[in-house]
Amino acid sequence: MENTMKTRLLLAAVLSVVVLPALAHDPAAHSRRAPAAPAECADFAGKDPAAIDLKDPAVKAAHDKCEAARKDAKKAADAAATAEHDH
Repeated sequence: MENTMKTRLLLAAVLSVVVLPALAHDPAAHSRRAPAAPAECADFAGKDPAAIDLKDPAVKAAHDKCEAARKDAKKAADAAATAEHDH
């Protein structure tokens, strides 16, 4: 009976050592994958900004959407880099 109790205690200690460190950090804070850009952004990639017709409402809306997504991605990357060093 005493031997069974020691075995259970040892098992609980080993499981605690293995499981608790995994719970200590948010895995998303260490993600280096950039968020996906909207599909329309591929049309603007590598294009000369002067060649984009921003007078067309549909093109302007897509361009604004891509710029917002780009800024959000930069903020997320900066926050992830800062969080990585805030341990």
